[in-house]
Amino acid sequence: MNCIHLKIRTKQYEKYIYCKQKRKKIIFKDCINCKHKEFKQVKELKKKSNKLKQLETKRYSILTNNLNICYICHKRRKDDIHEIFGGSNRQISMKYGLTIPTCRECHSDWDTNKELRKRIQEEAKQKFYKLYSEEKFLKEFGKKYI
Repeated sequence: MNCIHLKIRTKQYEKYIYCKQKRKKIIFKDCINCKHKEFKQVKELKKKSNKLKQLETKRYSILTNNLNICYICHKRRKDDIHEIFGGSNRQISMKYGLTIPTCRECHSDWDTNKELRKRIQEEAKQKFYKLYSEEKFLKEFGKKYI
């Protein structure tokens, strides 16, 4: 389906495959055996900046000392190191150690379970207040979480 001559069109609310080279409606098998097939060029992915690369390799956690076991379930080995405050605050979370090791199941649970996310964000916020200050938290993150 990556041929540059292939287009999906609609006529009377029904989709069909159209070949610009042959200038007619075709079925997908005709495209597979076509001698005029040309593939689209795939763009290269944007590389990470050196600053972001350094932050990701030097991640640590102020919540736990053991980065090998999942912080949420304490049973399985970690698969990811997850930032507690994501989105635009992801790099700030990495900078101040607001990360936790998670296994794959707990990482997917983090995205769906709001209560779990709020509980750990509140715990991280309190730990940040002890190490730095509430003013610094507000200055860095721009708003109060929870």
